[in-house]
Amino acid sequence: MFKAVCLDLDGTLLDDDKKISDRSFLLLDNLIENGIEVIIATGRHFYMVSDFLKPLKRDIMVCANNGAMSRFKESNKLVNVEYVSNCKFLEIYNKALECGMNPYIYVDSFVDGYHLAIKDGQPKKSHFEENIVDKKIAVDSVRYFSQIDVKSLETVLCIAFLDQKERIDEFFEYFKDEEDLVKNLYFVPNGKKVLEFQSKKADKWIAITNYLKSKNISLSEVVSFGDEFNDKSMVKNSGMGFAMKNGIEELKSLTNNITEFTNNEDGVYFELKKIFKDIVGE
Repeated sequence: MFKAVCLDLDGTLLDDDKKISDRSFLLLDNLIENGIEVIIATGRHFYMVSDFLKPLKRDIMVCANNGAMSRFKESNKLVNVEYVSNCKFLEIYNKALECGMNPYIYVDSFVDGYHLAIKDGQPKKSHFEENIVDKKIAVDSVRYFSQIDVKSLETVLCIAFLDQKERIDEFFEYFKDEEDLVKNLYFVPNGKKVLEFQSKKADKWIAITNYLKSKNISLSEVVSFGDEFNDKSMVKNSGMGFAMKNGIEELKSLTNNITEFTNNEDGVYFELKKIFKDIVGE
């Protein structure tokens, strides 16, 4: 019997319109009511996730920023956090300014009421439209560099860059051999590319396993779902790891479990319904 469910968001629980179906919410609520631990594991910032999960009135753990920070959804209780050191942050920040790049700095500034810092002159509206952050984050949660003491930031979770592929690749060359940082590269629409820097200790599977240990749940008792490379450890090491039908081939090659349906067809819902049929019924 499985005791925990780990779910990626984008391309997995979320459809391409960034929505979760009502029946999925009802099923997850039913599982939680029956003692199943539900964990959200995502590359998104914690505060981007809350709106997606509003209908689920449960204090579940959200492992955000690919493991850089985990908090409980309702109480905001901190589970783990891995910051980029101020030294490494300044190295990236200064090089970015030197190269004319625009860094988007995700911070854990819950008390101060902001979660993102951007360069002065960057229009906040266009920033959202570029898909670096979700449009559901309020504009007042963004600070310009001139409004804060940027060089003294101690709670940096991620430094992200969005630009044309050539500029991102050129900037990446400065840090490609840096061993103290996790570096994520991926494409977004309009031929652009994203580069993210995080602490090398940021790993969502490590964060999840540590939490599961605290709940006395073994990895063999976990079922997980993902669609991208950053879900690799989760899918590979869970008792039952599913790659989404719409997932990348590299992930699908790691497991015999492929969802029957895509994220746009409620693939997670149908698999969970089969796995937990004794709880949720036929």
